[in-house]
Amino acid sequence: MIKVLMIEDDPEITLLLEQYLPRYGMELFSVVLPSVAIEKLQVEHYDLVLLDLGLPEMDGLELCKMIKKTYPSLPVIISTARADVGDKVVAFDSGADDYVSKPYEPRELVARIQALVKRYSRFMERQEREVFGIDSVSMQIYMDGEPLDLTLAEYEIFSLLLTKKHQVVSREFIVNSTNAIGWESSDRSIDVIISRIRHKIGDDPKNPSFIKSVRGVGYKYIGP
Repeated sequence: MIKVLMIEDDPEITLLLEQYLPRYGMELFSVVLPSVAIEKLQVEHYDLVLLDLGLPEMDGLELCKMIKKTYPSLPVIISTARADVGDKVVAFDSGADDYVSKPYEPRELVARIQALVKRYSRFMERQEREVFGIDSVSMQIYMDGEPLDLTLAEYEIFSLLLTKKHQVVSREFIVNSTNAIGWESSDRSIDVIISRIRHKIGDDPKNPSFIKSVRGVGYKYIGP
């Protein structure tokens, strides 16, 4: 049973999900006040937090930062009527793992919850060991002790994602932080390089273990 803590002040959404999520093996615990959510997190285990942004007491983004600072291995999905790309960037910068815009289909939300819980479960299994290692002198990245055959551009981008572990890295930041990619390079060029890296490390873009695409923004390394 997946235990979901929802922090939401819309009673209609709460009622809908209370009826819908149990069909998919999920138990929903709903609260309105951030202070109550913090108290519950201190005494109960949850597999995921579903967080609205427009809350009483404090902004949802501030609450997200608090949760991820205290419980870094607890996945957080932000659910909000704000649909601007800038809001999404701020949400990911605050530590959110996913972002769904209201109104959303409950079935899509279920799929996102299942994917995140599965991903974090794999992460917890792997966290005892480092999968990748970087040798900046030889400009080499190792996977489970074996060197990867990477081009200079692939090395620069992948090492950047590894050093920014669990942080969203924008395409613009990638261009400005690497030497092998010129400022005139298109977003598509970066996407192609990321695709080649994924192929070499055996990462499925549809269900990633290492490199997650953040739509409209860039990429994030999500592995151990």
